[in-house]
Amino acid sequence: SMEAPMWHISCLVLCVVAAALAPLFRPCSCPGSLDSIREWGLQGPGADLPIPLVGVYVPVGLNPVFLFDLSYAHSWNLKKRSFVLDFGGPGIITFPHNYEADFTGEFRTTSPVPSLTGRAISRAFRLLRFAVKFEFNEDFSSANIHPTLLTEYNVFIAWLANAFVIREELVSMSSGVWKRQNFAPPSNSTPTDAHYFLHPVLTKDSTSGKVRLHPKGLAMAGRKLKMAGAGGAGFMQCADRGSRGAGRQAAPEALGASS
Repeated sequence: SMEAPMWHISCLVLCVVAAALAPLFRPCSCPGSLDSIREWGLQGPGADLPIPLVGVYVPVGLNPVFLFDLSYAHSWNLKKRSFVLDFGGPGIITFPHNYEADFTGEFRTTSPVPSLTGRAISRAFRLLRFAVKFEFNEDFSSANIHPTLLTEYNVFIAWLANAFVIREELVSMSSGVWKRQNFAPPSNSTPTDAHYFLHPVLTKDSTSGKVRLHPKGLAMAGRKLKMAGAGGAGFMQCADRGSRGAGRQAAPEALGASS
């Protein structure tokens, strides 16, 4: 009968939809207070990667992102000196209720994003499986940045980047600070206005394994938290796919049960 094939098709459609929407149901919560960052920062599976970038950073110029935790980097490729960071995972800690326009002065936006709340942007990142691949030079002083959607092997996104000759770069500055810079096509030699800085808050030496708290970066993160008006528990970290969890987390009720 026709009923059996239709039933199979309906089940298949439901499975596809469920798989597509699954990232939206990952739990998100406040990982802890900024003062206790040593307890919940650098808890990802990539904490021991042999790269100088591993650490927790506060971005200046990118909003409403609060912190980057590069210990959640994955897919390390020694030959290519590359790794991947999922922007919808625990490596990107956001202010769920803030917009980029909420940040001015020291933290004014210099790398525009859609005018959405941090929670909405996180949902979009999770739904699109948005990730960034970092590919370093030989001395790890800079990295080319390759954005991906749905999968690292998305040939359409690769074609689009090549067609428009898009160049994004992360460069090591002084005192552990990194600068992310866009360049104008087609020459890709002229920097555009789109950029932001990553200031270290908590880092781990790739050789000794020693964890270091940076007072200057911690104070900067505190000022950004104050500007967001978020209070002591007003930032959000989402669990990752598979076995890559979000480290130690506070109770979900810190931000409510929703994500």
